[in-house]
Amino acid sequence: MNCTKSLFLSILFLFTLFSSSLASQTLEEYNKRRYEIGGWVGAANPMPGTPTVRVLETTLGGGFYARMPWPWIFYTEIGGSYAVFLSRSERALTAMPLYAALAYKIPIELPIQFFLKGGGGSSYVVARPADTARWNPTAFAGLEASFIAGRRIRIGVRLDYYKIFETQLDVPNQYRFPLASPYDDPRLQNPANYTLQNVDFFYFGLTVGVLF
Repeated sequence: MNCTKSLFLSILFLFTLFSSSLASQTLEEYNKRRYEIGGWVGAANPMPGTPTVRVLETTLGGGFYARMPWPWIFYTEIGGSYAVFLSRSERALTAMPLYAALAYKIPIELPIQFFLKGGGGSSYVVARPADTARWNPTAFAGLEASFIAGRRIRIGVRLDYYKIFETQLDVPNQYRFPLASPYDDPRLQNPANYTLQNVDFFYFGLTVGVLF
């Protein structure tokens, strides 16, 4: 009788231990590889040390992202942002970059998770006061530090870098020939000095995501 009771208790103990271990492992894997959508808000800055910072000022920006666990050890992330950069003059620039990137989660056993990102896309840029608008090829890189609060909410900070390649485009036709009209505003057109210039921005903001 005692032997049967001891065997029963041993089996019950092993079953409980196995169930707890299985549940913990499943939850861990569930938190590691999940789909996610979210958004962020924070500072949008011209990159220090570039010609951009001499013209435009820091402003408030925001964006969105969606992330899925594919391929292999990477995540595929798509997203975009929006910011209107002003200046001390009449100049302004509206930047709306869209990107696709691979994100790699650094395998460090800490409550905080770190993601490295790299990819590219295209940016819709509106320059004022000339009001020129077009899509420009764009390179993207990012770093994210975040943690999972509960089971479905991710909270953290992110640093995004965009390089908009204006130098990959042709000079607009109106600037190819040094023609002038008495109706032209000299502040808006200067064919002799027109140059194509790459633009560099970095965004730093608070991010909140929902995991599925």
